[in-house]
Amino acid sequence: TGEDLLISVPVGTIARIADTDTVVADLVRDGQQALVARGGRGGRGNAAFKSGRNRAPRLSENGEVGEARWLELELKIVADAGIVGVPNAGKSTLLSVISAATPEIADYPFTTVVPNLGVAEVSHVQIVFADIPGLLEGAHDGVGLGLEFLRHVERSRVLVHLLDGASPDPAGDYEVINQEMMLFNPALAKRPQMIVLNKIDLPQARE
Repeated sequence: TGEDLLISVPVGTIARIADTDTVVADLVRDGQQALVARGGRGGRGNAAFKSGRNRAPRLSENGEVGEARWLELELKIVADAGIVGVPNAGKSTLLSVISAATPEIADYPFTTVVPNLGVAEVSHVQIVFADIPGLLEGAHDGVGLGLEFLRHVERSRVLVHLLDGASPDPAGDYEVINQEMMLFNPALAKRPQMIVLNKIDLPQARE
């Protein structure tokens, strides 16, 4: 019998059978394992056919062929809190302040194109924050790589909705992001949210 083949993947990985889109594994815990393809039953060597009359049989049995599958792997970041908002709202800056994470920060939209993770400790409890790249209107249809970004929101237990206080319409931005999340997955409409208004020190935010 051959040894098991173990493939390490990040926490949050979903494995699907490519041609049927059937989910065969959803790995949300560290160390979690799942069987995605079963190996064939092992064969028998000549010793298995040994008898009192035939001490050295020249007979063996081949093993069975195992399952062969094409799998698609999708990573959905697992976090306690997901930081969402429009591009350039200050999500990465917030993450860098509350944790030891060092995401790239610049004064232009879409500096973040992949989620960043940071761990903050509050009252001796560690909380994992995910900086979700900025979302645009039409994100649920794939605008601005929206589908790539929205799938990471699904794994967050709560959402930190960061509003850009310097935006011409922060309330409108809030409605757009919530609408996009709901259109992507209606369950996100019920996800607890903490609303944070950023950049309130800027003159245009006070107007």
